[in-house]
Amino acid sequence: NMSYAYASCWNLTGYPICGNNVTNMASAYAGCSNLTGFPVCGEKVTNMASAYASCYKLTGSPVCGNNVTNMSETYWGCVNFTGSPACGNNVIDMSWTYYNCYRLTGSPVCGEKVTNMANTYSGCFNLTGSPVCGDNVTNMANTYSDCFNLFGAPVCGNEVINMYNTYHNCYRLAGHPA
Repeated sequence: NMSYAYASCWNLTGYPICGNNVTNMASAYAGCSNLTGFPVCGEKVTNMASAYASCYKLTGSPVCGNNVTNMSETYWGCVNFTGSPACGNNVIDMSWTYYNCYRLTGSPVCGEKVTNMANTYSGCFNLTGSPVCGDNVTNMANTYSDCFNLFGAPVCGNEVINMYNTYHNCYRLAGHPA
């Protein structure tokens, strides 16, 4: 259990670590604004909620293990990521996962079990692929807000009940009013 292990250790530097037997990384490095290097996720991790939230100096690409079910706010505000988003096969909650990670590139992703995508990519204006929505998603509020470099057609899964502000400022999407 690494939950809150180093949370709010603002002066912590170096690379994050995660042991092979860790299952819970909730808020493990949240608020470690001077942590550098690449994020890590052990094979057995199921909970990554807020694991790296506000780790402004982390670089590279996000990671997500195949056993992770909770990615809520995992990389919230990680503004120096330059790679593509990641989502494991078992993720259910992706809410706020990449909020304001504006240097992320590539295409959005969504696992097949995801139900909550609220604010997932909000503010990720360097994403250039097409929007995605899994078959089980019910909440897409603000999902792609201000992702103005996305292209293609807007998507909405059959189970979605909340699309508040989903495509706000996504003016390159097909059918968006000029």
